[in-house]
Amino acid sequence: SISVNPMALKLCTQKSVLILLLSLLLSSCARATAPQQTAAPVIPSATAPSPATSTVAPPTATLLVPTATALPAATPTQSEATPTAMPTVAAVPVVFVIDPAQTVARFSINESLFGDPKNVIGQTADVQGVITITLGNPASTQIGLIRINARDLHTDEEMRDRTIRTFILESSQDDYQFITFMPTQIEGLPAQVQDGATISFTVTGDMKIRNVVQPVTFALSVTPKGSTEISGLARATITRTAFELSIPSVPGVADVTDEIGVEFEFVAKKQ
Repeated sequence: SISVNPMALKLCTQKSVLILLLSLLLSSCARATAPQQTAAPVIPSATAPSPATSTVAPPTATLLVPTATALPAATPTQSEATPTAMPTVAAVPVVFVIDPAQTVARFSINESLFGDPKNVIGQTADVQGVITITLGNPASTQIGLIRINARDLHTDEEMRDRTIRTFILESSQDDYQFITFMPTQIEGLPAQVQDGATISFTVTGDMKIRNVVQPVTFALSVTPKGSTEISGLARATITRTAFELSIPSVPGVADVTDEIGVEFEFVAKKQ
């Protein structure tokens, strides 16, 4: 048989009751401090958001970068269309030959005929010459020897013409039949030439009359007509003194000026 101590049983019973009361008290406190399901959600601080208060991950900020999509080539409108290149002039040297049928070389000089002032003009179409032009590069233009048949020069008086051929130019002699001009320098040519547009420049060269050679500068104006023809006018002033041209004493003729105007009006065609 088992004997129970009444005093020990009492103490044990009192301890059990005390432990039970403490458990109930702690449980009540825990329920009082725990958040209720109906309580308002906690708003995270702007400075220190707490990821533990939400089970849903915040949306990730995505930078939208446009992808490089090949676009169809834009078709230019009439006003935006690429301008059509102007036809370029060939950069090939072209030889132009002076056409005597459309050319005249002339001189002019003033005199007094029986007391009346008179402007004497002598001219000939017997002119020869070659001009080489690179239309795409006018600065490379070259002018060959220009030759004038002085024996063919004629004015409005046959007697004057004989005097010129026999005594002044002496072109009746074969050695002096031709007046020549050999260009040595061309200045003022433009970089480009437009069809039908007149250009102006100067040509300096050696002019030979009889056995005398002197430098002469001509002012030229030239107009290209397509790539097959050019026309022009060259003008200069020379003196009788420089070329040793003496005027014989002729009744009624006096006051012959020293200055002589020289002109070439020409048309040259593509060879």
